[in-house]
Amino acid sequence: MLFEQVSIIAKAATAELGIALLPKFLIQSELDKKELVPALDLPVTSSFGYYLVTPHEQLTYPPVVAFTKWLLKVAKD
Repeated sequence: MLFEQVSIIAKAATAELGIALLPKFLIQSELDKKELVPALDLPVTSSFGYYLVTPHEQLTYPPVVAFTKWLLKVAKD
């Protein structure tokens, strides 16, 4: 069930319906094809991480920028 949910979320992000927070290994194909790009340019130190991704053209979209800033703030607290 989890993989199906990840697939649906990845498809929604690829269709520019929003951004997604997903395990990298489950969206590697989309990343390789440049259908999704990391929304954060941060190093990953854990093998159990999530990646915030969005289509490249959405990186400067104000709601994406606002959400990214909010998520970083919450993660630091």
